[in-house]
Amino acid sequence: MSRSPRPMLPAEEATVRALFAECHPELPPRSEGWYTAYPTLVVELDGRIVAFTSFSVSPAPTGPTTLYGNDLCVAPAYRKHGLGRTLVEARQALARAVGATTFIGIAQAENEAVRRIFEREGFHPCQALTGYWVGRDAVVWAGSL
Repeated sequence: MSRSPRPMLPAEEATVRALFAECHPELPPRSEGWYTAYPTLVVELDGRIVAFTSFSVSPAPTGPTTLYGNDLCVAPAYRKHGLGRTLVEARQALARAVGATTFIGIAQAENEAVRRIFEREGFHPCQALTGYWVGRDAVVWAGSL
C-alpha cells in the first residue's frame, strides 16, 4: 500500500477511533461521528490504517482562513518513518487549496515528535495550557501556511 494520505472512508471511522485510543489511551474518545464530520486523512500500510489526521478549515469574513489541526496519530510500530510529517504536509496542502493562510493546533507539551514537525513547518508555540488533557499540559502552536 502507498504511504500517501487519502481521505478516510465513512466505514473506516471505527478503525480510526481505535487508532486514536491506541495513540492516546489516557484521553477520552472523540464523539461518535467526529472523524466523519471533520476532514480526516489516513495512511494505510501493510493492509491497515496506521496513521491519521483530522482537521477543520474555518473561513472568517474579517480575518484569515485558518486550518485547525485536531488530531495527528501514528501507530507506535510505525513511528519515526515520517508519516506524521506526511500527514501534516497533506492537510496543509488541502487547506491552502481552499484559501487557508494560518494554522492553529494544540499538542501535548511533552510530544517531541510533533514539536519537531511544527518547528520544521515554521510554526511557533504561543501559549501553554496547564492540565489541558486529563492532567497533561499542552501547547498551542500557530503560524502561517
